[in-house]
Amino acid sequence: MQNSQAERTRNAGQTVADPGSLRVLKIQRTCVHDGPGLRTTVFFRGCSLRCLWCQNPESFVCGDDGKADSCTYTPEGILDVVLRDKDYYSSSGGGVTLSGGEPFLQNSDSLERLLKLLKKENITVTVETSLHVPWSKVERALPYVDLFLVDLKTVGDDDLHYKLTGQRSRIIHENIKNLMESGAEVRFRMVMVPGLNDGEERVKAAAEYLHSFGRDFIELLKYHNMYEDKAKNLGISVAQLNITPEQSRASLENGLALFRRYGINAVNVETDSAPKPAEFTQRVMDVQKDIRESRRALCIEVSKLKTKYYKKNGFNNPTAIHRAERLAYVLANKTIKAYPGELLVGNFTSKRVAGQVWEEHYGALDAMFLYKINKQKPVSFECSRAERYYFYAHIFPFWIKHSLLVKVNKRFSDFLMMLARSSEMVAGFNNNLAAIAHFIVNYERALSLGTTGIIKEIRQAKQEKPGNNPDFYNGAIIALKGLETFAQRYSEYLAAESKNEKDPERRRELEEMSEVCARVPKYPARTYHEALQSIVLWQVALCIESYENAVSFGRLDQILYPYYKKDIEEGRITYEKAKELLCLFVLKMDEAILVNDGDSFLNVSKLFETLSTDQAVTFGGVGKDGKDATNDITYMFIDACELQPLAINMTARIHEGSPQRYLDRLAEIYINGCPMPELFSDNIYIDTLMRHYDTTIEHARNYAIVGCVEPNASDDHFGNTDCANVNLTLPLLQAVKGHEHNLWNFDKRTRQEKIRTRTLEYTLKGNNAVSRYLLNINEQKVKEHDAEKGLFVYDPPSSMEELLDRFQNRLNALTAAILADHQKIEAELQKGFITPLASSLYKNCVETGKDVYEGGAFFNSSGIQGVGVTDAADSLHALDEVVFKKKLYTMEQVIEAIENNFEGEFNQKVRSDLLAVPKFGDDSSPEAARWVSKTMEIYNKALASVKNCPRNGVYSPGYYALNTSDRYGKKTPALPSGRLKGVPLANSVIPHYGMEANDLFSSLNAVAQANFTDYAWNGTTVTFTIDASLFQGREGIRNLAAIFKTFLTKGGMQFQPNIINRQILIDAYHNPGKYPYLMVRVAGYCAYYNQLSDELKQIIINRTCYS
Repeated sequence: MQNSQAERTRNAGQTVADPGSLRVLKIQRTCVHDGPGLRTTVFFRGCSLRCLWCQNPESFVCGDDGKADSCTYTPEGILDVVLRDKDYYSSSGGGVTLSGGEPFLQNSDSLERLLKLLKKENITVTVETSLHVPWSKVERALPYVDLFLVDLKTVGDDDLHYKLTGQRSRIIHENIKNLMESGAEVRFRMVMVPGLNDGEERVKAAAEYLHSFGRDFIELLKYHNMYEDKAKNLGISVAQLNITPEQSRASLENGLALFRRYGINAVNVETDSAPKPAEFTQRVMDVQKDIRESRRALCIEVSKLKTKYYKKNGFNNPTAIHRAERLAYVLANKTIKAYPGELLVGNFTSKRVAGQVWEEHYGALDAMFLYKINKQKPVSFECSRAERYYFYAHIFPFWIKHSLLVKVNKRFSDFLMMLARSSEMVAGFNNNLAAIAHFIVNYERALSLGTTGIIKEIRQAKQEKPGNNPDFYNGAIIALKGLETFAQRYSEYLAAESKNEKDPERRRELEEMSEVCARVPKYPARTYHEALQSIVLWQVALCIESYENAVSFGRLDQILYPYYKKDIEEGRITYEKAKELLCLFVLKMDEAILVNDGDSFLNVSKLFETLSTDQAVTFGGVGKDGKDATNDITYMFIDACELQPLAINMTARIHEGSPQRYLDRLAEIYINGCPMPELFSDNIYIDTLMRHYDTTIEHARNYAIVGCVEPNASDDHFGNTDCANVNLTLPLLQAVKGHEHNLWNFDKRTRQEKIRTRTLEYTLKGNNAVSRYLLNINEQKVKEHDAEKGLFVYDPPSSMEELLDRFQNRLNALTAAILADHQKIEAELQKGFITPLASSLYKNCVETGKDVYEGGAFFNSSGIQGVGVTDAADSLHALDEVVFKKKLYTMEQVIEAIENNFEGEFNQKVRSDLLAVPKFGDDSSPEAARWVSKTMEIYNKALASVKNCPRNGVYSPGYYALNTSDRYGKKTPALPSGRLKGVPLANSVIPHYGMEANDLFSSLNAVAQANFTDYAWNGTTVTFTIDASLFQGREGIRNLAAIFKTFLTKGGMQFQPNIINRQILIDAYHNPGKYPYLMVRVAGYCAYYNQLSDELKQIIINRTCYS
């Protein structure tokens, strides 16, 4: 698949044989060598030298006779490719490199025409040359070339030069002399080839040669033997030098030392030092170690307390009252601890690193796997036999009658329907059975008012607005008072601990912490320490009140900075101490994890395969006034990324005015192996918020990220930003085939089939003949039923217009069905599962007397994620070209090929032609990106067609796929794009790996062409794997920083690459013990590689690695 797309990229701009054309081996984009900055390198054919170590032996396979051949481009054709990446050249000080072969052996008129075209476009030109050419050819290029990279083979021994290259060196030295006298910019380079040109005599001669021109600089290159395999594959005979990588490295290091001994500043980018890691105090490192080495666990303490409260008090009080009382009861009775070395306290559970059951919501389903949770894979969770017994004997029996799960699925048939959908897991999913998480806490309000100030507001609103629901106000006050009690318990506990502490320094710390907890969150924070401690206690309470997933912090660098600035000015704190506190805060959040069902029957965790609670912190970007808002706290958060926190999803905003220091530091973090922070475009996010919400420019500029990538329109926006998702490819297949069966609500027999199929897959695994036989029998029975339902009778559309209309209608139907269930879930949440504490932080909730679940926030939305957008778009594009425009096949033939997964000679030909249509990621075809935008538009219309969005809100479209693209892909049939059955769908709105051109700039340019502003107002992700070797030394930092800024200011909405050597991933897969804390970017969140399933590890390895 990949080859067909790469071939299209190579063919762009090519021409038939033309004496005036240029003989090109390849045009390689996304280059970082052979000149400064980001570059495109044009490799020409033809060279008069035959260096024994030539890295491009194919450059002299054809065309050496001077005749035109099939590998030709016009200068205009080359320019067309080059111009696609002009923005990247401009931002990095890069340009175009002409290499080879030998560029100056090209037709001089054509070469000069190309150089003039590049000059006219203000693109800088570097020429890599051996200068073994007539001077007249070089002279014609002088006015247009900005830098000559002159490759010295060896100096001072013409016989050796002849032996190594097949040519004498006289013409080279004459040309170097002429070039130096011309005043051209020249940089000398030399490949150190062990045993051939790396001896001290040869280095000394080269050094003296450089000194003769007044030069004291040379770039040394390490010898590589990749050309040997390349020559073998091409059938070219080359000398086998049998040089090992170790010899090559030693030769390079020796050459660097020798040149420096003889007064030449010799450099090599591969030996340039990596960015210096951030420094942390020993306290921070000790806390990180303790957290990392603690067993992952399930804690049922909070579940016990909630169950005890309701068993005693029941549900008869108004919902706001019993929900608030139950929270206050838990906060008054749960275990509290202060771990060694901590300066901030507040434990989520009674264990160091643990997750909760969430018995109130979906926790009854835990009964399906909790009995073996301490043994499950890929991550087991510590849970004692006594704890498991208590769950089955006391917690499960109570909540099986009162939980959200039961209230939504009132009839047994409803439960079976849910089980059938979860068993197949392909059409979509509703997340709100875990309640509404995914919102931003207004910590500016919490810190500036304290609970006492908020209570005062609530009492005033209750008095001034007697028509509002008094239960809301009373419940909020109960919850806030519960939080005050929680903090007071810590204050008293710390005071008692301090009296028993023998170390005077630790005693002083405990006393100070006690005083802080006595102050906050009850009263407004006065200091930086108080602000951070208040946030921790609020966060713990909010994550006990309701599901802790993506309860996000907002722009903490902006919120915390005034407290830090005041402390600095008054001499109360230093930068280093403030950074230590911030790092401890970041690590503190890692004590809360999401417990998953691992390799259980339903295996729901495969939709979100991580332990991360994904609680986003946003920093950087513009302030409310439109000016850059980076500050000291911003850089502290960037440093904290190197701690590789699991719970906090670090998110950084970028705009045209982002400081170079900020961009460089973000690049350093990634180059150091940290797959965070996520990067966001202020341009796109601010614009899309202004278009889709009636918000102010100040609020839009102040946006922060919820969870993965979702923005808030103001501090009074309750987003529920990840409540459901929809697989777009299934309605598309219905439109193609003319089917209208219900993809979401099944008949009784279909429900049974899906549950039976999952049961057989789970128990039999298909790893022996008997199990495969039984699975095949089941598959045949399912097909027989499908035939009875008419699913093998087709009524394909007669035109593209009809196909698009059908697709819209079928997508509308599936979306409406999924969201009807979402509305049913939210209705039950509103009745019995509201959140008084969280609601107190929304000013509009206080003014209206409504909980956030009741629509009390000023802005309300529900984020619905579209899955398979790229696959649907590529399929529509392919059908339009192959069936309706070129009429290569009928729709019936394409359907037949899809149904057979493209097996068979004819069906393979159909697939080949479908694949030949440019796919999203090929920037030579704007049409592919237009189809992506069209598909997103269709999805937006589907969401808009669904009425009665809860909380009088709107459905907002997003495209961060989590793991759903992988999970849904397993059950999604073959597609008209050429994708095979069972292959993962494209992750979010990015090129489908294996179908894109393997070029980073091409993919980035294509993604930037999509219309995110109009159609992605709940966010999107761009998750690429990029080879770390592209970004070496200081130049590598600047190049990566330039990529970040250019992409995110020229149309890209979001970027979150894994910058890593793919071989490390492969080695970690086979030798996990060597990489205990290797962190990777999965989707809108990170995970430790060893905590992922083998299946997901392979998917990450197999993602396209841009190199």
